[in-house]
Amino acid sequence: MSEIKYQKPRGMQDILPVDQLLWSHIVEAYVDICQSAGVDKISTPIIESTELFSRAVGEETEVVSKEMYSFNDRSDNSLTLKPESTAGVVRAYIENGMNSLPKPVELYYIEPHFRYERPQAGRYRQHHQLGLEIFGDSTASSDAHVISLGTRLFNRLGIKHQVAINSIGSSQDRQKYIEVLQEYFKKHLKDLPEINKKQLQTNPLRILDSKDPDVIRLIEDSPQILDYLSPESTARFAKILELLENCGIQYQLNSRLVRGLDYYNDTVFEFVADNELSRDSIGGGGRYDALVKRMGGVETPAVGMGIGIERIKLELERTGKIPDATPPDIYVVAIGKDASDTAEVVREMLLDKGFKVRANFSKKSMADQLALANKCQAKYAVVIGDREAKLKEVIIKDLASGNQQVDKQDKLVETLTMMIGS
Repeated sequence: MSEIKYQKPRGMQDILPVDQLLWSHIVEAYVDICQSAGVDKISTPIIESTELFSRAVGEETEVVSKEMYSFNDRSDNSLTLKPESTAGVVRAYIENGMNSLPKPVELYYIEPHFRYERPQAGRYRQHHQLGLEIFGDSTASSDAHVISLGTRLFNRLGIKHQVAINSIGSSQDRQKYIEVLQEYFKKHLKDLPEINKKQLQTNPLRILDSKDPDVIRLIEDSPQILDYLSPESTARFAKILELLENCGIQYQLNSRLVRGLDYYNDTVFEFVADNELSRDSIGGGGRYDALVKRMGGVETPAVGMGIGIERIKLELERTGKIPDATPPDIYVVAIGKDASDTAEVVREMLLDKGFKVRANFSKKSMADQLALANKCQAKYAVVIGDREAKLKEVIIKDLASGNQQVDKQDKLVETLTMMIGS
């Protein structure tokens, strides 16, 4: 066998037909949940101005400094394959005058993202995200609503999970906390890896997201941001927790939880898988009240979330919660040259009438075709031989009982409607 000449880039993936059933199951559940809640869909370009992300996400974040796929086009404009969607949705919100719409403006999306990072299970350089943004509502209800919609999706899919939640306060709260955090880690500077030493100068909150066991031990004894919140942020956070409790949504306080992007304030949260096989993060989000104004719009409170499709798919595969394919109503079987021509017309007619139909006319024997019909769990076989084609008849075979009957082709739709509906 010759060597394959062309292969997909490292960290990218082909979503094969065998994966599409589960993929569609996830997406359809999310769309149904969003539409039931009156959320409108938005799509933004796969590429945006590089400056959009450096401005929104933050120059010092790893996403901007290390992970973006950026390039100059023929007009020498710097463009980037989007590493996340919130910045693009905010840009679209401002550019298209959506601030004039009745508030809140609630938008969901299903988009690919691109980040140059080490590929691993459930994490690809091209990955896909279910996202939601709410603009124009500063109340605690919108925070609780976003979290509840994410929880609703995981419950619908049968994924056990926990909601980890924290408040990082206002920008003023955060600045006070950052100063205290810097003083603490400066005392342990010799124990910090180089990346954390750099973060200590540029964005000390990122140290709290370290996965290094030695750094985690230092984090456990570090000051907690909840002790540095203003009375307003403290009261707001307490209200959100009260709403979650009243809605029956269980949560865990995680005072070390921060998000990897600079635009968040107050509420931050993550959805974490909760089973014997995994404790991985499968989504998250938070509030970002300053971002719309920072991007050139009017001051607009906002909150949102993102959930990785690949992460969900991995959890469903780990726990065996994979949906069965919907079996066809009918499998059309053709025996003979004239029969296959007629059978093709019958297949298209049945599809036109809304039946789920399969066929494989390349298989010549009736036994082979019926074996395929049973394999895909069709309810009925419609068998056409050369004799039936000449007489404009069909044989309808119940594949469960083995019973069969002869019917006229022009009565087939009516007969099958009665049989399948019964």
